[in-house]
Amino acid sequence: MTDLTIRAREPSDAAAIAALMNLPGVRHGTLRVPFVTKSFVETWATGPTNTFLLAVRHDTIIGVTVLMQGRDRTAHTGSILLFVHDAHINTGVGTALLTEVLTLADTVHGLRRVSLTVNADNHGAIHLYRKFGFETEGILRGDVLRDGVFIDSITMARLRF
Repeated sequence: MTDLTIRAREPSDAAAIAALMNLPGVRHGTLRVPFVTKSFVETWATGPTNTFLLAVRHDTIIGVTVLMQGRDRTAHTGSILLFVHDAHINTGVGTALLTEVLTLADTVHGLRRVSLTVNADNHGAIHLYRKFGFETEGILRGDVLRDGVFIDSITMARLRF
């Protein structure tokens, strides 16, 4: 995995991120919808309290994570999004991204709670999140419409006090 780099998002990355978000596996395993555009990505998750990291291998973006910090009375919390290129599942990309984003959550932002939502049938992602201390908090029944079928999602969180 020495050829993997984790770096911040740059404005010029929008087209490559859109292409990643449009991959069939990314769409199937996440809440992404088909036909994400470059113009959508240019403004997506760019808020001042968001941290947007990319996994890059051989100059190709193969993974994305976003940490969205809460505000005001929830400033001690954050939620994350994570997705990995279809051809790079189970190659350490998700682990590398989670390691970096959770390190920032803990040591830079001082977050006490980080949460996420995952499709209930995305067993690989659930296993990865559990490795990092995320625990199931609830099941949202019929929460996601995918391919014309409603599926459950799971809310998970990692608490640090």
